[in-house]
Amino acid sequence: MTGVVQHGFVEVPTDADSAWWWAAIAEDRLLLPHCDGCDRCFFPPQPTCPYCGSPAGEPVASAGTGQVYSWVVVHVALHPGFAEDVPYTIVAVELDEGVRVLGRLREELELTAGLRLEPHFYDAGGRRMLGFQPAS
Repeated sequence: MTGVVQHGFVEVPTDADSAWWWAAIAEDRLLLPHCDGCDRCFFPPQPTCPYCGSPAGEPVASAGTGQVYSWVVVHVALHPGFAEDVPYTIVAVELDEGVRVLGRLREELELTAGLRLEPHFYDAGGRRMLGFQPAS
């Protein structure tokens, strides 16, 4: 383990595979792991491609745009640090690169599968986090 990212009051462990991802998020950028072997993006960051097993290549920039794949509305905080935030929505977004990532929805709204979203970076517990908002 190379470090810990604070998310609200919850510590999220980071490691050598994900440190670059968190560094990009801190700069309001989204990078995705990319495989040089099969030319596919994947998530989460890991040392080898989950599709072909090749060593992961260099990360590639993503605009972070995509569509709602699924979502859940959190009504009971799983940690006391989030008690004042409920209810809030966590969305699974299928990015245009075909990768699914999770993030908090910036505003509560009527969701439907396929709704276009764009990234929204926000602070939680002194760290930048990836969230999403309706595409403009």
